[in-house]
Amino acid sequence: MPVELRLQCTSSEDAESLHRWLREEQTVRVDGRLARAESTDPERMGALLGVLSLIIGSGLSAGQLALAIASWRDSRKPSPRVMILHTAADGSTTVIEAEDPGTLTAALQQLEDREQQ
Repeated sequence: MPVELRLQCTSSEDAESLHRWLREEQTVRVDGRLARAESTDPERMGALLGVLSLIIGSGLSAGQLALAIASWRDSRKPSPRVMILHTAADGSTTVIEAEDPGTLTAALQQLEDREQQ
């Protein structure tokens, strides 16, 4: 079952940079669907600046995504902040903010495991 995430950056420039970076990652290109997030607010139609939408398929692991985000952050100084948001079918929202790749991988893996149940 695919998992949809929103990747929120502190600026539209960081979001554009992360979008380009993730598009170059083979596992994201092949096993994920990356797009600029659209607003669900009828008063703010169109793309949200600073927010990306990523649907993770079965071939893209939490570890691969965490490594791609960590590599992007390491390539930029100072390292930009990225917040990962997920809204479950029941409406509950999970927010992940982690700078350490290991912590990010563990949090994404827990989220992925919950969605698979």
